Amino acid sequence: MMRCGALATITALTFGGLLLWLVASGSDKTTVYTEKDFFSYHTLTHKDIENAPRITDNYYFEAHPGDGYSPSNSIIFKGTTDTAALHAYLEKLGYVKQKRSLGEKEIWAKPDQLDGDLFYLYFNPITHEIELTRVLNN
Repeated sequence: MMRCGALATITALTFGGLLLWLVASGSDKTTVYTEKDFFSYHTLTHKDIENAPRITDNYYFEAHPGDGYSPSNSIIFKGTTDTAALHAYLEKLGYVKQKRSLGEKEIWAKPDQLDGDLFYLYFNPITHEIELTRVLNN
């Protein structure tokens, strides 16, 4: 009877370790998904990205786990040039466009939390894509 309990415990620990390894092994990769990818959308999308205005019907999401950097979540809109609705959305959330930038990306931060969570807003004039990224610094 004791052997069955020990065997069951060893099996459960082995299975649990294998499951943790499988989850952790894929956790350092960027995940690209759409709203139709139910599990990814509901587990990876930050609420501020989820609530961002849809400025086109053609968009997708990316989740970046960090891998040495702060984790981030993005929505990428294809075939558009107008960022006005996204500017208004960020302002409604209490973010202010900073004078500094990250290359061509606008940096948006809350005035009282300059080293807190940030948004990057980037327009690619060649591909006509707009990317809104929420970076989690806390």
